[in-house]
Amino acid sequence: MAKILYFDCFSGISGDMTLGALLDLGLDAQTVKLEIQKLGVTGYDFFVQKTQKYGISGTDVTVALHEGKLHHLLHKKAEHCEDLCEDLCEDFEAAHPEEERSLVEITEIINTSGISDRAKALTLSIFEEIARAEAAVHGKEINEVHFHEIGAVDSIVDIAGTAICLDLLGVDKIVCSSLHEGRGFVECRHGVLPIPVPAVAQMLQGSGITIVTEDIEAELVTPTGIGIIKTLTNGSEPMPAMTIEKVGYGFGKRDTGKLNALRLFLGTLNEKDDASIDTDKEIVAVLEANIDDMTGEMLGYAMERLFEVGALDVFFTPIQMKKNRPASKLTVLCPLSDKREMAETILRETSTFGLRIHEAERLVMNRRTEIVETEFGPIRIKRGSLGAIGKSAPEYEDCARIAREQGLPIAKIYEAVSRLVIDN
Repeated sequence: MAKILYFDCFSGISGDMTLGALLDLGLDAQTVKLEIQKLGVTGYDFFVQKTQKYGISGTDVTVALHEGKLHHLLHKKAEHCEDLCEDLCEDFEAAHPEEERSLVEITEIINTSGISDRAKALTLSIFEEIARAEAAVHGKEINEVHFHEIGAVDSIVDIAGTAICLDLLGVDKIVCSSLHEGRGFVECRHGVLPIPVPAVAQMLQGSGITIVTEDIEAELVTPTGIGIIKTLTNGSEPMPAMTIEKVGYGFGKRDTGKLNALRLFLGTLNEKDDASIDTDKEIVAVLEANIDDMTGEMLGYAMERLFEVGALDVFFTPIQMKKNRPASKLTVLCPLSDKREMAETILRETSTFGLRIHEAERLVMNRRTEIVETEFGPIRIKRGSLGAIGKSAPEYEDCARIAREQGLPIAKIYEAVSRLVIDN
């Protein structure tokens, strides 16, 4: 029986909520702390506290930066003298600017750390996912991105800590619910931005993760949180039929007016037999339109927008229209509940005056991600199964990263993974 972990993101997801929920499943906090210390990162304190919120017992994780504690003391010392407080804080901020790190620097920290190879591989994959989103948002190459959000010590601890916990749990399959997000605006270093923030919106694109907007004026989904869940899963799914062994709660820091926590279900999943294939079908909406008067750039933008609003898949097929004009057929797959929004997006972002809509059965294999040890280092592989049918494929991003780092043809990396998969 496969070991499964289900992320119930009823109040969003963040790095500290994820780490707290994983620890709440019963992992030894001291063991995890010792593993995190192997990162060699200093200047912080790591607090794990069992507590209750709304009558629910869970775990709260806090990464307290030493500079932040000193900043707080300056305020306390000068609380009776407003001008002195302002001067002290200005002097402190000038002497301790926000630390920024590039992906190259973070990769060096992780690769030279003493954590397990599997935890290293997952940590780097999550950082790369977030860095790609930041690069796309800011119009830069991935190695040109320098930003505080990923470079901060707390993000490094949250992400690597999550990878360490998952390595210790040894789960075979990870599934997530829809992400619940707040609304309104949030102030960050780039100014006042809409929720979800641009990096989160970018990572939603093509993720298969659905999002639900709550009537809460707060950011519930952070870039670190969605970076973790997008790397771990292949999109949102209902909770599968599973035997639940443990439930963990990781608390968020904001007061949202209701329980602000991430809930994890750890259990086992029975392998399905051939007779269950019909139960894996779902009904989706298929939207199509023939387009002969848009440039490739405009069609590409339309595809991006459709993924952003929740399309399961978007693709173009070359066709020949009347008067022998070459054209493209746009095809979009989406959940039935998103049919109207998807149609409006197509009409708004393309030149078509109409489109065809029908329903279709969609059969999706059960998927999970594993890490295999190769001669070049750990690499994630995607495994799919349905009854007696099984298949595997290496994760492109891992293969590409190793090929670049070691100066090897990517085909050689794929061959090494294929040999291991066949042997196993």
